[in-house]
Amino acid sequence: MSTPHPPKHPLGQLLLDQGVVFGFIALLIFLSFVAPHFLSRNNFFSILTDAAPLVLLTLSELVVMLVAGIDLAVGALAGLTGALAATMMLAAGLPWPLALLFALLAATLGGLLQGVIINYLHITDFIATLAGLSIFSSLTLIVTQGEPMNINASGFNAIGESHLLGVPDQVWIAGIMVILVALWLGLTASGTHFYAIGGNRVAAYRAGIRVRILRSLAYAFSGFSAGLAGIIFAAQLATADPNAGRGDELPAIAAAVIGGVYLFGGRGTVWGALIGALLLSTILDGLILLNISPFYTELVEGVVILLAVMLGYLKKSGTV
Repeated sequence: MSTPHPPKHPLGQLLLDQGVVFGFIALLIFLSFVAPHFLSRNNFFSILTDAAPLVLLTLSELVVMLVAGIDLAVGALAGLTGALAATMMLAAGLPWPLALLFALLAATLGGLLQGVIINYLHITDFIATLAGLSIFSSLTLIVTQGEPMNINASGFNAIGESHLLGVPDQVWIAGIMVILVALWLGLTASGTHFYAIGGNRVAAYRAGIRVRILRSLAYAFSGFSAGLAGIIFAAQLATADPNAGRGDELPAIAAAVIGGVYLFGGRGTVWGALIGALLLSTILDGLILLNISPFYTELVEGVVILLAVMLGYLKKSGTV
């Protein structure tokens, strides 16, 4: 006979279930006391503005990780999208809405191509997206000739400058995407199938779920959401920077993991991923306000990731 697990302490279980939320609240309280101007309205919107691209990249990772994948190319694809949009506006003379549309289409196709390679050619997610990272980064350098491209399209630049009801446009874009993805994953058959695929791919096959098609769709969405992040990067700076997005795949993966997304698929929520992204952005803001060297940013991120993974392990094993 197997020995039953001892009953879990209610407080311990609550901390495991909502640990990232409590951690985020504790961080806000701490910084409100020690960081000057942290509670100001300008700083609040500064955090949200800085977090907008990270939120979009985290949504990319969330959807891919739900189907037991990983996408190391989201940052590079974001940079390429901004470069393509700038080139189509400056060199081809396209109106900025068309340039955005075509650039986002290219990003979506780039993500879909990775998904097809992974699911139909049976290349592992890590290798395929690592190759994608190198390819997209190189294409960005080729398109920009390694130099920043200044963008003078007022309508495009307004994305990084304008406000609606007092809220920056880029925050609206990220917020709308969060709501749409939450509805998609929570209310549609494909969203339910994503969780099933990540939970048990063999069982999903046997249940008649089109695993390869849906996993490829997850990568196509990842490309689209990364492309939106790239558009925001370019609009914020009014420049297509050849280095934009480089390395941002790691904070995006970190934010997803911190928010409770399981690295091996089948578990995670949009709201958890959102909290993870906001937590990382708030930590960075706090380091700046406290005049702490940015060299410590990755150190802090690493510690937070370890704590999040440990929390997830304890929750899964039922040791608390």
